[in-house]
Amino acid sequence: MDVPASLLDFSLVQGTLLGPRHRAHPRRASLTMRVVFLTLVSWLPLLVLSLLGGEPAVARGFLRDLGTHVAFLVSLPLLVASERYIDLNLSAAVRQFVVSDLIDAKHLATFERIANDVVRVRRSAIIEAGLLIVSVAVSFVNVPLLTSRPAWLHAQPQGPLTLAGWWYLAVSMPLLRFLFLRWLWRGVLWARFLFKVSRLPLALVPTHPDAAGGLGFLGTVQASFSLIVFAVAATITAHRLTHGPTTDLTDYALHLFAFALICLVIVYAPLAAFFRQLLRTKRMGGHHFSAVAAWHSQRFEERWFHRDPPEGMDPLTAHDFSSLADLGTSFGAARRMRWFPVDVRAALAVIVAAMVPIVPLLFADRRFVEVVLELGKSMF
Repeated sequence: MDVPASLLDFSLVQGTLLGPRHRAHPRRASLTMRVVFLTLVSWLPLLVLSLLGGEPAVARGFLRDLGTHVAFLVSLPLLVASERYIDLNLSAAVRQFVVSDLIDAKHLATFERIANDVVRVRRSAIIEAGLLIVSVAVSFVNVPLLTSRPAWLHAQPQGPLTLAGWWYLAVSMPLLRFLFLRWLWRGVLWARFLFKVSRLPLALVPTHPDAAGGLGFLGTVQASFSLIVFAVAATITAHRLTHGPTTDLTDYALHLFAFALICLVIVYAPLAAFFRQLLRTKRMGGHHFSAVAAWHSQRFEERWFHRDPPEGMDPLTAHDFSSLADLGTSFGAARRMRWFPVDVRAALAVIVAAMVPIVPLLFADRRFVEVVLELGKSMF
């Protein structure tokens, strides 16, 4: 089936604040320029202002603040750089529904309308402006759980903010929060799209080689969000090491593993909307193939075991044996079909992305094996 022109332009990235405004996918040079620009705007002024502020304690505090450096030199660039990769995966998934004939021709207009509605909401400048306002407002609202501020923002404890502190609260952190919130909003829109598509009658096939009725590509697409998981995990790990240093890296690893499980649920929860159709397809496939297999097996045994074989027919060249083997393969594929379109590799991608930030620390502390054993005990 041909893909409608409107679906070729599906994107959750194009035309957003701090993003490319044209319809075509951004070139590598353009993306690199945005990454460099936003990184310099968020981090470089902090370095310059802390060094020129005249207070050695402020400069030392900033240079030693691992959480700040990781947030603006690792997480923020990754949040921007991952846009092209994730957006290409999402747009390819939208087209895959049509190309693989999962959507019947009579429901194609509805599918196209669902995709266009998501794109229309994504283009709302009001929503993104609201996210930006919230990102800035949080910096100036005294909520301890949400605003854990580095000590170097003040020249003296409880004193006035330094110039570096003002830049941190008014520009750097709002920019980072905005990128996080925008990815969260994109995730919500994508989940909304998947939920509405799951309400359509999909042409799922129980014998599809992906063992997910033809929806196996969705597990791979969701795994692309592991880049965002890594960006968040890196900031969380560095922030905790900066503000609560300890030699108990096992405790760090266990908390990070719990975070990985939470991310696993969040990333793949939208696919639960397809559970009903997948389960129904699996059951129907099992019943249908069981009936066909019973019919075929009865006649096969009757022909070859309960009466004399046909004269002049060699069992080694008979098509009956080949068809029985093929039917058995198809029946096995239908029985192995999953009711959730996620395989082990896709799940591991998210878990590994969440756990990677602590690996260098474990090797540096020479306790990698010990921590892995502790994680194994917590799982089993």
